[in-house]
Amino acid sequence: MKESKYDLWIGAINLINCCLFICSWFAIFGADFTAKIAFFFYLFAWIGVILNAIAVVQSHNLSISLIGPILGVIGNALYGFTAVLALPAVIINIISAFFIFMQHNNKKKV
Repeated sequence: MKESKYDLWIGAINLINCCLFICSWFAIFGADFTAKIAFFFYLFAWIGVILNAIAVVQSHNLSISLIGPILGVIGNALYGFTAVLALPAVIINIISAFFIFMQHNNKKKV
């Protein structure tokens, strides 16, 4: 089976982003939410979008499942647009990490 070199890392980054998004709730509802902290959380969200977009291209070139990286792009972009969507972003990133860790070949014949 073909495998991307970066599947483990991208799945781990999605799980790390889940933890960061959950931590952001405490920073937002606490009195400690400043522009620097907001920039930190948004930076990790957009880095996740870029890395998952690269994973989509790699997965397409290797003819393996695209579901995980596409969900990773969606989940990180949700938080990247607004922190209000942190809960859906966390759920989608967990599902994304699951699919990335369980990569398989596409069923279509080439």
